[in-house]
Amino acid sequence: MNTIYLISGVVVLIAIFSDFFYTTVSFNGAGILSRNISWGIASFFLWIHKKTKKRGILRFSGVFQILALVVCWIGLLWIGFFLLLMGDSGSIIDPASGQPANALSKLYVSGYTLSTLGIGDYVAESEIWEIILAAFSFVGFIFITTAMTYLISLTNAVIHKRNLSLFIANLGDSPKEIIVHLYDQDEGRFKNLLDYSIRLQEMINLHNQNHYAHPAVHYFYSITREESLSINLVNLDETLTILIHYAESKTLRTQDIRPLRDSITKFLKAAARHYNQVPEKNLPHFPDIEYLKPNNIPLKQHQIMSSAQHEIEERRNSLQGLLHSNGWNWNDIYQDQSN
Repeated sequence: MNTIYLISGVVVLIAIFSDFFYTTVSFNGAGILSRNISWGIASFFLWIHKKTKKRGILRFSGVFQILALVVCWIGLLWIGFFLLLMGDSGSIIDPASGQPANALSKLYVSGYTLSTLGIGDYVAESEIWEIILAAFSFVGFIFITTAMTYLISLTNAVIHKRNLSLFIANLGDSPKEIIVHLYDQDEGRFKNLLDYSIRLQEMINLHNQNHYAHPAVHYFYSITREESLSINLVNLDETLTILIHYAESKTLRTQDIRPLRDSITKFLKAAARHYNQVPEKNLPHFPDIEYLKPNNIPLKQHQIMSSAQHEIEERRNSLQGLLHSNGWNWNDIYQDQSN
């Protein structure tokens, strides 16, 4: 039985060490355990949102994930160390009686050791166990400080995500508003498009790196449209689709916005790991530019080539997946046309 405890403890410790350090310091995503916890909690909150139609419930998704991850990491570390102590019946003794500590006492010792608050009620039976207890005291300290550093970085990533969303929202609440905002009627061109494109590209690239380093940032949902990156990023991408395929050449240079388009593409590929991309049967095949005519925006009145149409369909399926993974749908993009 002691061998079973020992082996179980080693397995649990290896699993939690791997998951914890891969998630917090690898900057390459989350460990298997952390990833599944985040996905499970996010799916649960999206399911409640779908059933109740109340978006406010989504504000708690990120908080619950952080709590769940911290409890999981500390809990499994505690359990693993406890099982290790149980592997040797005499690993911990009561200094008053000289008798081996029971299971509850070892659970108490393992918790106090990991919290770096060991108070000497119990002592190690041998020099080997003294070294092990000292080592796990350092492990507990490292876990606490690393977890706090990770949470601070995650908080910064969430703040940047919302800043990016607000930056796009300030340009307009729909593709139509963004295009109208960017077009200068006096000069007959999209005057400030290049400046916005460069700034947005930098912000999206940074968010993409944050997304790789802290995947949990995807599951911090926003309640309002202004702070929801999925809504505003789709608005921006639809704007680029219209400009690339329909804008008159005299009004802009498409090469100025291609890098921004590529940045969004890379983000969509990174984000696609967090949701299932299911083709939407009723999704429009290409943008409807008729609603822009009253604003005197010079656009080409031509049919999109079949190759470009296929590209747009695939892109919109990816964008639709991003919307669904945040509790939105395509009608939230073109609200004025769906009403």
